Amino acid sequence: MTKLKLSEPLENYLKEIYELEESKGRAKVVDLISSFNISPGTISKALFRLEQMGMIDRGEGGMRLTEDGRRVAERLVRAHRLSERLLTDVLGVDWVRSHELAHRLEHIWPEDVLDRIDEVLGRPRTCPHGHPISGRAKMNGELLANAVTGPYRVSAILKEEEWILRGADKLGLRPESAISVKREGDLIYLMQEGRDILVPTELAKQILVRAERDERA
Repeated sequence: MTKLKLSEPLENYLKEIYELEESKGRAKVVDLISSFNISPGTISKALFRLEQMGMIDRGEGGMRLTEDGRRVAERLVRAHRLSERLLTDVLGVDWVRSHELAHRLEHIWPEDVLDRIDEVLGRPRTCPHGHPISGRAKMNGELLANAVTGPYRVSAILKEEEWILRGADKLGLRPESAISVKREGDLIYLMQEGRDILVPTELAKQILVRAERDERA
């Protein structure tokens, strides 16, 4: 493969296409317009450029990354998530701000520096929000919104938007946190210190959890 120099915006589009493929199976132009809040014309020009560079394939159902495009996107994902770990674990940066800063850092780390960061951090498996450092690894679990009454452990925060991260943090819904869920109809509660705390439905749809064995059973 001939190494091509991509601009930061083009790299951002590749990473977003990658994440849309992971969550929806295929990326569509309307998704990119929504994600970046830019005009259809701007997106069309960028996609044409990426297609000419051999980074994406486009069809009627949307677009997919080529092997070259996926390679670039996976490097960016790894750089982003290691940057978040470095910022939160070593520098003590808030996990919302770390996500924002990592968007800038992901574009500048050389591969050898990323490898060194990975080594210094003890080769973490996930970012602070529970997403695998390795882009090809999968997250396991079910949505908190679909949980039944019982013990669970938080696996990941799906979308790293500020309102979601702030809401999850306020309720103690950080990855690997043990929680006790109470379901009443469509409503989800967390049982904490003798109180039932309602989890907003839209927030519950963004939290991935896995069932824990109930030791009381």
